[in-house]
Amino acid sequence: MVIERGLVGVSGVMGELGVQLSAADEEFATELSTWLDGHLPAHRAESAEAATPADKLRLARVWQAELAAGGWAAITWPRIHGGREASATQQLIYHSTVAERRVPPAVGRIGINLCGPTLIAHGTEEQRARFLEPMLRGEHLWCQGFSEPGAGSDLASLQTSGVIDGQELVITGQKIWTSGAERADWMFALVRTDRSAPKREGISFVLIPMDAAGVDVRPIKQLSGDSGFNEVFLDQVRVPLDNVVGGLNKGWGVTRTTLANERAILFMGQQVALASTVRKIVDQARHRDVSGWRAADDAHLRSRIAEAWIDAELVRINGIRNLGKVLAGRQPGPEGAMSKLFGQHVEQRVHELALDLGGTAALLDRGAKDAPNRGKWALGWLRTRASTIGGGTSEIQRNVLSERVLGQPRDPWADA
Repeated sequence: MVIERGLVGVSGVMGELGVQLSAADEEFATELSTWLDGHLPAHRAESAEAATPADKLRLARVWQAELAAGGWAAITWPRIHGGREASATQQLIYHSTVAERRVPPAVGRIGINLCGPTLIAHGTEEQRARFLEPMLRGEHLWCQGFSEPGAGSDLASLQTSGVIDGQELVITGQKIWTSGAERADWMFALVRTDRSAPKREGISFVLIPMDAAGVDVRPIKQLSGDSGFNEVFLDQVRVPLDNVVGGLNKGWGVTRTTLANERAILFMGQQVALASTVRKIVDQARHRDVSGWRAADDAHLRSRIAEAWIDAELVRINGIRNLGKVLAGRQPGPEGAMSKLFGQHVEQRVHELALDLGGTAALLDRGAKDAPNRGKWALGWLRTRASTIGGGTSEIQRNVLSERVLGQPRDPWADA
């Protein structure tokens, strides 16, 4: 088999699993690589000229529209909705290739990965016709309104309420840690629509326009200076009942629609990014600073670099273990929590190592003349402080492992 650019990692993983790429898989890989060769350079050149956040967002929407036109924006979606119905192997090829080639992700990936599959599985024909194509093309960007100040780990305790008034739902409450809300056109949210029902049975899955009266988005400043998270306040926001997905009070079951197979593939992107960071650290350790000191001459730092490489390999190996289940037609198990738990602690340790190798110069911000790695080490270190929180805290992942792998009892607050 001829290994195309971007497929070396895929072929290596397949070899470890004892799986051969089929003719259809090779065709998929070649088509992806050819398409990227024809579209990615022009997009990168144009993006390099973007001077303002508004310009960058506009170009990101254009890029997603290009991906959609080529059939690469939502590869797991059904073909009838613009996807490719990609197999687990093809998802692996896709995620590995875009990670290795540093392909900019779709700006509307929250909608594509989470809301889109939910609408395909539970939405009405009218909802799918109205929302899926603009979501796919990046015309509508989405955010997820799940977590609340008092409902994070125990999401079913959410208090945002929806009261029926004629043919409308009047929503009042607060959401927090809402990624991308500052630029989103729509939010898919969990809303309590029956306070008399058991807490998991009185929740609805609702689509809310972000320009509706009563929606107030307030950015949350992070350590890195970014504001990717937001608080969203909902003050008597009126939404048509037609925007409820899957039926009133049935939202908890709707949210269980997940792309388990795709999530089992996503470790490739994390591992490729980790391996790339470790390579940069190794390169930095080989060079002498202005005083003549070289990190590679320090035995303790050499040991930490070796540990970082081993940790990145462990992330890959654990991911392959879960991937093997998917390729064998089984559902990935709770071991996926290990990838999240271990991998994101590794991210933090790797960036701490990068700062230590760079010394005081590593604390310089982006744009500083003598900053190692163009000032990205300090930014990465600040951003990875939240790695163990976003997408499910480390505490939650430990609970999953203790309960579902070790057979330990549930937390006292967790009801049956």
